Amino acid sequence: MPAPFTDDTVDLLGELDRIKCTKYKNDCEFMIFISQQVKRLGDGHAGYVNYCYDSSYITYLPFPIALLLNPNAINVPSIYIVPEASEIAALTFKSDAIKRWESSLGSNLKAFDGARVVSINSQDAWTYIDSLAAHSGSFQARTTRQNGFFASYQGRSYRLGDFAQLALPPQSDTIELGVIRNGTEKREVHKVPYLSILGPDSQKFTDTKSFWANNCRPVLVTNGSPNNNIAASSSLNSSKVGAQLLAKEDPYSRPARFQSDPIRPQVKDGKWMAVSSLVNDGPQNNVLLPPRLSPPVSVSGREAMQWYMLDDGKTAVLHLSSFSANATGMFPSIIRLAALDGVNKVRAKGATRLLIDLTNNLGGSVCLAAWLHRILAGPQPGIGTQPGLDGSVRAQELPQKIVTKIVANHTRVDPYNRLLYNPLQWKDTNGKRFSPTLNWLNPPVGVQVNGVFDRFSRRVGDICLPFGLTPPSTQPFKFENIAIMTNGRCASSCSLFSITMATRYKVKTVVVGGRPGTVQQYCGVVGGQSSNFAAMDSEVKTPGLKHDRLAPPDFLTNSYQGINWRLAWSIQDPNTFEEFKTHPAQFTFQLLPSTVNNPMALWKYIAKGLWCN
Repeated sequence: MPAPFTDDTVDLLGELDRIKCTKYKNDCEFMIFISQQVKRLGDGHAGYVNYCYDSSYITYLPFPIALLLNPNAINVPSIYIVPEASEIAALTFKSDAIKRWESSLGSNLKAFDGARVVSINSQDAWTYIDSLAAHSGSFQARTTRQNGFFASYQGRSYRLGDFAQLALPPQSDTIELGVIRNGTEKREVHKVPYLSILGPDSQKFTDTKSFWANNCRPVLVTNGSPNNNIAASSSLNSSKVGAQLLAKEDPYSRPARFQSDPIRPQVKDGKWMAVSSLVNDGPQNNVLLPPRLSPPVSVSGREAMQWYMLDDGKTAVLHLSSFSANATGMFPSIIRLAALDGVNKVRAKGATRLLIDLTNNLGGSVCLAAWLHRILAGPQPGIGTQPGLDGSVRAQELPQKIVTKIVANHTRVDPYNRLLYNPLQWKDTNGKRFSPTLNWLNPPVGVQVNGVFDRFSRRVGDICLPFGLTPPSTQPFKFENIAIMTNGRCASSCSLFSITMATRYKVKTVVVGGRPGTVQQYCGVVGGQSSNFAAMDSEVKTPGLKHDRLAPPDFLTNSYQGINWRLAWSIQDPNTFEEFKTHPAQFTFQLLPSTVNNPMALWKYIAKGLWCN
């Protein structure tokens, strides 16, 4: 990988060969090593989940941590147990778990609220966090992976962070924390036990045999299936009712466990819904922000999209925690209307500035990102042809065979146009739909990616137009009055949106938190369109290529493999992909005890710092 992502360079085949020749104590240990090597790639679209072990039990500590500025030493941020730790514990854990922790500590949990963490397992706290960040995955930037260990919020939910919530078993039953409690200067060392609970989606078992049978064998949607009569129940003109019926009939229309978007792209409002989102290895958002930290009632909004006005009377906030239609619980037409309604309502209240909070937004609908761009940018040149980014897919031998089969007889192979490799799914960069007989992967285009030659398809253009709603004829906010804030954990569709706004229009970019002296990325993994093994396996099986020498075998375990399927081309350097670019934030704001996990207080703090008045 290019700088600053050189530590993501992995000889994956070599590592797999090494693992293959290594003896492990048990299957779980073996799986953990596999997981770590895949995560070292730093590509959250290519995440691997083994439901036999990933979050089958979820392991917790009672102490979420955060990087905070001490009000008495404002230029020296340090790692602290969050001030609300005991409050979160009371909301999250049963009394017997809290009693066990307090017995081990010899004190109640509240006594440790806001304590400074000076060491972890006899190491400097940052050294420990950095060692874990080497294989925590999801993001290319080490700084963003570090930020993932800290507590944060996603919408109105509380994220404990990767330090206090683990998807896989830790190496030890306890962790040693060196802390200095509030009001003292004395360093204390405590061994804190990890406590685990059965994951909410895990199936009960009584012994090894029933554990394997109930949790580890492949399920209906682990592998793909040929697109058959399921496809016949829907067409590109399906109604809302029809799409809802399809969701009941087609198991691939629902998200896989822990994921946010359907396994296969679905028809909504008459269009295929392309998604770009990260793979999750555990349940998300199972803890709510305490009422005192939760934002007030919004001015406008639906589910993951909420609009607020700050008390300065000038600054509106768009709090968008996900681009996923599953998170919004709505059809695209409704979320598009919610975006328009929000802009109109905050403008009517006098808003002239917009702060967009994308904290922990891990993507979702590609077209929602394009629509939001169109609303905020106004009728810019070229936006009526491509409100998103052009892209390409890899054109290796097996995908070429798939396309060849489709174009030779598309009415037989894919009569309902459900396959991603069907040329009818795509348009060229001028907005013209591909012919059903166009072999769009042949000839392939040679591209150098990080110094390695690879083969890609011709460029494909917009997949979202027409939007189905009339977009605004004017730009609602001046670009200098728009700022995007994240904790670095903005990815996939979130990255597509934020990069477009920052690169084309120079809107402000802000990262909250982050290790001092490092460059913070305002967004991470970009991709263009994500997929997964089951969806791609269906693409192979439908034209009858499962027995091809290049076709992958079915999973024998209950697993999920994400795939970074379509890559977006760069805006600034159109001959390279956006995926491997650095996206440094213009501004970094450190958290205070008064702003950590308190969205409204944080928005006011950042707005004042950016615009002064």
